[in-house]
Amino acid sequence: MPPLSAKPYATSIDLEAPVLLAATGSLLAVTIIISRLAADHAAPMLWFLTVVLGGAGILLFLLAVHSGAVRGAWRPLALYGLGAGAFQALPSAMAYLSVAHVGAGYVSLAFAFPLLITYALALMFGMERFVRLGALGVAVALAGGLLLAFGKFDGLDGGSGVGWVLVASGIPFIVAGGNLFRTRFWPSGAQPILLAALMLLLAAALTAPFAVGLEGGAAWNRLASTPMLVLLTGLNIAAFALQFIAYFRLQYVAGPVYLSQIGSVAAAVGTPVAVLLLGESLPDGFALALILVVGGAALFQIAGRKAGPQSS
Repeated sequence: MPPLSAKPYATSIDLEAPVLLAATGSLLAVTIIISRLAADHAAPMLWFLTVVLGGAGILLFLLAVHSGAVRGAWRPLALYGLGAGAFQALPSAMAYLSVAHVGAGYVSLAFAFPLLITYALALMFGMERFVRLGALGVAVALAGGLLLAFGKFDGLDGGSGVGWVLVASGIPFIVAGGNLFRTRFWPSGAQPILLAALMLLLAAALTAPFAVGLEGGAAWNRLASTPMLVLLTGLNIAAFALQFIAYFRLQYVAGPVYLSQIGSVAAAVGTPVAVLLLGESLPDGFALALILVVGGAALFQIAGRKAGPQSS
């Protein structure tokens, strides 16, 4: 494992970061919605995820080659990609397997929770300074996410549904770890698009054995032979590729805590879309929760502007 490195970002947030935040969070919501549609069409979800990760990784690697970003020592790049790939593969698999049981809306909400966890860990490891306004923003956004989660639990009858909610609720802890890993071990001089490509390719390689073991090799045929699943797979590959171009750039310019706000954006976008397009029901208290999530994100951005650059 490479040595701990200084963070590659500054805490001063300009216009680029909010734009990237909105784009990345919205694309995250899109990928979750597409995964729910794939589940509704009986897709083998681990195979679906493997193909999407691999396809998006290939696209980004080709872009990295074209842009001249493929350079650097391959050993630290490969180790970084393997670690980042594991942190990407596990929560993605949890999301794709649980989405048919808890709904795209709740999976979107689960990605709103890493904010506080990431912030607390970043403070612990000296990757962020404590700023009162920023901490208040994190707390307000988290309160909105918790309100949505409690509303979802109240709507369940028990049984296996609760188990899948718990699986989906475990996603934020792994995502938070991944947020910190990607910043803490960012290889010196590496370009975001190359790291995104390596992460996705290695995440696909890690997911594939589980797809074969749990769903069988023949399940792949369902993806290739069902026109709707072919379409959904292609759309999700494109959405993943665009998402992670913005995702790694956002991580580079703004750091892991700011990045973790994409979950709040995904929750705000994905939940109403799931209601309108998929017929899912809104959790109790959604309007208030949405206000808290958006308000908390706004406070955190204001705090980032006031904090100014932080030396490594």
